[in-house]
Amino acid sequence: MRNKLVTIADKTIDVKEMRIGELEKLVIELFPESKGDIRKIDISKLLEGAGFDLLYKKLPKLFPELTKDDVKNAYMSELEALVEAFVNVNFFGLKKLIQPMLKVVQAGLPQKQ
Repeated sequence: MRNKLVTIADKTIDVKEMRIGELEKLVIELFPESKGDIRKIDISKLLEGAGFDLLYKKLPKLFPELTKDDVKNAYMSELEALVEAFVNVNFFGLKKLIQPMLKVVQAGLPQKQ
């Protein structure tokens, strides 16, 4: 089993590899319309709602140790490292496909001025 430790908002999160069935349940929880099939996730709909609220709702589902306040107090680079660790641990082969998607999400987030 693969894992990676990531520090975010002064918390150390142990990102552990999930079993296929666990990943399927997580996909259903995060994207109910997909019914567990990652091919049915509509990225354009996800990007339409891309904002801080998306981070507050989705990240604690992926990482139950995180709270909304943890996400608020995190640097974007910490969040990126956390998501990248999740992808590396669970979807190593798909990483090259997901990295461009993460860049699109980043570009769609409101920029602090």
